[in-house]
Amino acid sequence: MSAFINEHTVMGNLGKDPELRFFSNGTATLRVSIATQEHMTNKETGEITEVTQWHTASLIGSQAERVAKYMKKGDKLWVRGPLQTRIYEDERTGMNRLSVLIKVQDMKMIHTRTRHDAQPAQQSEPSAAQDPVQQPALTEENPLDQFS
Repeated sequence: MSAFINEHTVMGNLGKDPELRFFSNGTATLRVSIATQEHMTNKETGEITEVTQWHTASLIGSQAERVAKYMKKGDKLWVRGPLQTRIYEDERTGMNRLSVLIKVQDMKMIHTRTRHDAQPAQQSEPSAAQDPVQQPALTEENPLDQFS
């Protein structure tokens, strides 16, 4: 067992509709932007402001396909996995940039909005709520216990 831990958990809303892509071997891949909000109170004025943080998550294979199929901008997604950082040179400016993303190992579609274009109830495709998504193990420490 390693003496190091690299695990990050984020639950928030998709910033835009997912765009599925494929590796040359045919494996699906998807990068999504997830927005989280935090409310902060100004100690001097008492004014409450909302601060949005953006997180990039990378999904591969069937997880990527499910998110692309069932989720849209604004839907809530929970992801967990190691954080990966990479420094690269911006081709346009020549400056070094930092890329930070969560390599998703576990994910759960928390909420998808009702679609006006949804098929009638007798459709053959499973709904997002019935889709067999890889579920995180529920433990006493799991923040999703309250959503089950």
